Amino acid sequence: MCVYVADTALHEISVGSMCSNANLYFLLEIVTVMIGVVAPGLYYHLGNGKRRAAVSRAKASNSPRDGKAAKSIKSPVPSESGDSEPPLTRNMSSTEMPRRKTLRPTLAIKKDAASPVRMQQSRAARDLAYLNQAINATAKAGNPEHAERLLEDIKTAGLSPDAISYNSVIHAHAKQGNTKRAEHWLVAMRKGGVDPNTISYNIIMDACVKSDDVEAAEDWLQCMTDAGVEANEVSYATIIHAHVKKGNTARAEQWLRQMTDLGIEPSVVSYNSLIYACGRRGHASAAERWALEMQARGLTPKVATYTAVVDACAKSGDVVRAERWMENMLAAGVEPTVVSFSAMIDACAKAGDLARAEQWHTRMIAQGVQPNTHSFSAVVNACAKAGDVQAACRWLGQMEVVGIPADVVVYSAVLDACAKAGDTKRAEEVFQQMIDQGITPNIVSFSSLARPYAHQGDYLEVERLAQLLESSGLEMNEYFLYTMMLAYASSRPRQADRAEDAFRKAYNAGVKVNKFVLTAAVRAMGRVRCNQLVSDLGVTCHVSKYPKSRPM
Repeated sequence: MCVYVADTALHEISVGSMCSNANLYFLLEIVTVMIGVVAPGLYYHLGNGKRRAAVSRAKASNSPRDGKAAKSIKSPVPSESGDSEPPLTRNMSSTEMPRRKTLRPTLAIKKDAASPVRMQQSRAARDLAYLNQAINATAKAGNPEHAERLLEDIKTAGLSPDAISYNSVIHAHAKQGNTKRAEHWLVAMRKGGVDPNTISYNIIMDACVKSDDVEAAEDWLQCMTDAGVEANEVSYATIIHAHVKKGNTARAEQWLRQMTDLGIEPSVVSYNSLIYACGRRGHASAAERWALEMQARGLTPKVATYTAVVDACAKSGDVVRAERWMENMLAAGVEPTVVSFSAMIDACAKAGDLARAEQWHTRMIAQGVQPNTHSFSAVVNACAKAGDVQAACRWLGQMEVVGIPADVVVYSAVLDACAKAGDTKRAEEVFQQMIDQGITPNIVSFSSLARPYAHQGDYLEVERLAQLLESSGLEMNEYFLYTMMLAYASSRPRQADRAEDAFRKAYNAGVKVNKFVLTAAVRAMGRVRCNQLVSDLGVTCHVSKYPKSRPM
């Protein structure tokens, strides 16, 4: 319109002018028309050229030939031709789709009626969506540097990156654990005139949690609320999970209460995190309380919820409560997994109830749940707790029958059963069987094998096993040192000199001393001599938990 008005005005002047500049006005008229028509076309062509180049690079970077890329990206909108038919209809003959001829003119009319501005906007939106998909695919493929280049391509193409563009780049760095770079791009997002949204902050907080920086995650949550961005359930669940990872159950509970006080409904994930944290600390009553509160809020417990409560009961040795939650799970129609049953069997093992442990393992198989190494290990632990060597060996043999390979944990549990029964012959057989199966013994295996000899006062055999342990590349720890002190104390006569030498050597080698070691050392050397040795060495007693069972 502007070109037409200018051309008409110059034409009137050139025609109506009687001066010698008429030719000059005519030339100006031609130049005006050329500029008005050609310049927008060049601008349109060059602008689209940059975008086409950026999209082409995105296609090339996400082609199947690129090993780091995910899948090739499909266009998010219909093609420029206006053909929006699904792929299956394009191969149909004209007789198979009679409506196609009647639809074509309508599509053509709509396309012709569309203004160039709207078409340009449509193409720009399509190209931005395509590049955003490319950035997202590159982020998932673990290539943050490439994601950054694609973001720069958006700017080079004359497009404006949106929140999706920046969030994908932030996610690319967060996935690689580069929290600082992820934070850099959130700041760059603000400077670019794009407001970070809830997803932006949640990505950053999750990255902080994965790097064990709880304080930073809390700071970003505060930044989000200060910026007027609404935090959602995922935001708080991330902080709750962070404190659970640190074992800080009290802080996790505080954040859950703060979330509910703000009117944000927690999900099953948040409650499961708290129940799991209580389970790790063996707080069965607290785990049960959170599970009941979750149900009171109308949330349906998942299999992970029930399993976490059962595991909490197992760690506290509360078999009755564990069974009640297992029965609740079955009554609710939730199918327990092998992990659920293993937790239940662990509860029986901790209580020393072998018959009940075997019953639950049998019930697991009846439910159609396939046993695994851990479920068998739980039953063998129950055998060890009860000191039933025959039962332990029977379950070990059953693993071989069903084709589930036993690992060093299972063999160590069988050795522990032999140790409790004082069956050195069977212990030697099991130890040799483990080696024949190509399983490398660990420090617990050696300690369990040596313990029945220690109770018999056979310190020479215990010393031989200590040498074998060291030749196997293992380092002595407090578990085996306790066994040595026990052997010297049980010998007749007591071997005070050997006990002092072994104690001094182990302590100088960095072995920690706990109350069990000190108790056995007093028995081996006598209280006066042991106290003097401890004073000379400056021994500090460490609190230590023994695996599976405490020393006999």
